[in-house]
Amino acid sequence: SSGINAEWPLRPGETVAQLQKHLPEALQNDPDSLRKTLQSPQFQQALAQFSAAFSSGQLVPVVRSLGFSDSAGNAAAGGDFEAFVKAVHEATKKNDTEEMDLD
Repeated sequence: SSGINAEWPLRPGETVAQLQKHLPEALQNDPDSLRKTLQSPQFQQALAQFSAAFSSGQLVPVVRSLGFSDSAGNAAAGGDFEAFVKAVHEATKKNDTEEMDLD
């Protein structure tokens, strides 16, 4: 497994625009602060711990206990980060839609 790279969100284009809406307001329009945050020792340590937990399968029970779909748990168990992100994204979209239906 190649792990997770903190530099990938900094590539220009649609990915950054998609990610920005999920950031705290203080970082949404401040690329320098975002870059500093992503390169900080604290973020790098957290990212390394997440990556190690994901790669080793230790994240699977957490994913399942949070109520994510079997596809998210299976992707985590298989170390497939792209499938994991897609499954979490789909679950989030489904929850957002259900919340809107309740309003």
